[in-house]
Amino acid sequence: MICAICRRDARGFGFEPRLIGVPAPAVKLCSRTCQNITTRLKGMINPNIHERSALLDASAAGGTYVESLGRTDLATWTPEEWATLIDVVITRFQDSLRTAYAEDPPF
Repeated sequence: MICAICRRDARGFGFEPRLIGVPAPAVKLCSRTCQNITTRLKGMINPNIHERSALLDASAAGGTYVESLGRTDLATWTPEEWATLIDVVITRFQDSLRTAYAEDPPF
């Protein structure tokens, strides 16, 4: 299972919205930080402004990494280069999303 907020491995935390009368799906989470975010959001169904912004930020970071390689022919990439691209994009997405919620809580 993956965390519904930051997409890392879920580690024993969760949110069961029906217990507070909210019609949303139950989710698994990685930490109290992400659990608190989910509780304030009362479940997420559609991407919100923070998620869309984090995606743009992650895309820019991925583009910067690709440019740093100096090769755009993806067939020439090593497995390590692919893994690094994935790590760069996912980490930036997660970091951007956490920063956005910390600076602008949705409540």
